[in-house]
Amino acid sequence: MRSVVAAICSLALLAGVGVAAPAQAQGPNFPDEIGLPDGFFPEGIAVGSGSTFYVGSLSDGSVYRGDLRTGEGAVLIASSGPFSTVGVDVDQRNRVWVAGGPTGTARVYDGDTGELLATYPLTAPFSSFINDVIVTPDAAWFTDSGTQNSPNPGAFIFAGSPRLFKVPLGPAGALPVAGAIEEIAVDVPDLTFPNLNGIETAPWSGHILVNHTTAGAVFSVDPDTGSATEVYSGGAGEELLGADGMSRRGRTLYVVENGAARIAEIRLDPSSETGTLARTLVVAGAETPTTSALFGSAIYAVDARFGVPAGPAVEYAAFRVEL
Repeated sequence: MRSVVAAICSLALLAGVGVAAPAQAQGPNFPDEIGLPDGFFPEGIAVGSGSTFYVGSLSDGSVYRGDLRTGEGAVLIASSGPFSTVGVDVDQRNRVWVAGGPTGTARVYDGDTGELLATYPLTAPFSSFINDVIVTPDAAWFTDSGTQNSPNPGAFIFAGSPRLFKVPLGPAGALPVAGAIEEIAVDVPDLTFPNLNGIETAPWSGHILVNHTTAGAVFSVDPDTGSATEVYSGGAGEELLGADGMSRRGRTLYVVENGAARIAEIRLDPSSETGTLARTLVVAGAETPTTSALFGSAIYAVDARFGVPAGPAVEYAAFRVEL
């Protein structure tokens, strides 16, 4: 598993550009930096009920649960196998959905007890990279980051093409059987790993928003056909450097740029289905933030520190950025 993660990390690092850091107000009782367990190697973050948050571990698949108000927490779901947890989302029933990265799986846990409720094999292990997840009222959607052409001997080659996986929910949100899973090929460039990465809902037509890390763009995808149209790619000085996790509130989309330690705030126009860059927010103190979650007047980003070799003594944290 560590060899897979090392390959991911080397590809995820992109050259960054400097922008001015906005003033970061100290919210009442909410810490600006939340420590995670040493050696945890975090990637995905999601907010559940109240001020509860969940963070997944790339290295062993465990999930940490904490409180944004106090900064306190503990591992809720301990590693029980050769797993990896990349993107994380929490549904209306407080179920924690995780993207399994190179294991090719989607997993669902009880957000209160940590009980494993279901495992869905989306692809064969180590043949693709299931990167991120968003849960809508009728389905959970997962991105596949596509092909990795690695020159390193012994490195895994992820053969999946740009696509989404749909795990449809039954009546009252019932979890489906594995055979109900749908695969949707997405009409975006198949460049190299990572292709599709972050995922969110769109404020128009029931479409899904995805970003393409290698292309540095955001696309709107028709989930029925896989047809995609470009929403944002940025001009000179406004490129997305290492587009990773995404969060949306209304017509504002936040895209984490892991190659620049910042978050792009993009204003969406439903009439044209396009976006414009409003500003960039520096994640002060972070090295390579990967994903984000909105809560109140702030956005929280988890720092995977891709430039530091993973190890049991490495310190990790999530950072609060006032909006």
